[in-house]
Amino acid sequence: MSRNALTLVFPAAVALLVCSLVVLFLTATGLEPGPASDEPLAAATADSVRRATTPGNDSLYLASLNLSAADAEAIAAGDALFKSNCAQCHAVNDVVVGPALAGIDKRRPMPWLIKWVKNSSKVVASGDEYAVKLFNQYQKQQMPSFSLTDQEIERIVKYVSSPGSCLPPRGTDDAVAVN
Repeated sequence: MSRNALTLVFPAAVALLVCSLVVLFLTATGLEPGPASDEPLAAATADSVRRATTPGNDSLYLASLNLSAADAEAIAAGDALFKSNCAQCHAVNDVVVGPALAGIDKRRPMPWLIKWVKNSSKVVASGDEYAVKLFNQYQKQQMPSFSLTDQEIERIVKYVSSPGSCLPPRGTDDAVAVN
């Protein structure tokens, strides 16, 4: 290529690159709409509603379950408590370090769960058959004691027992079987 051709092509290429970056920036910030979509408005709206009524969007999701305000508040508080205290070792539907917690309210009564969360080693040391079985089943991994109130523990149990906690994570359409 001759030197004269390069002096014409190079500035044009730089200008094109700058324009592309500006459009990309404006699209990313929402100031400029992206490429037109062939998706009908009804389908887009239905998808938005589905995303808004999944556990990732707590307030809309909880409203979709037709819960009382007190139950919705307890579940939302339980979700936050679960994430900050339990999620390191537990999941609702999957075994992590400790057992999956779905259906825990059916396996053990609330007073037992409260004692367990507050001091699991004391419950194991008491010889409680279920506690000893759990302790042995999970390689004698000791669950730390938590200084949560009874009400906070009840809210966590309410959250893991709520219908929404058993749904697959956002972005998946797979059903989760809960034993």
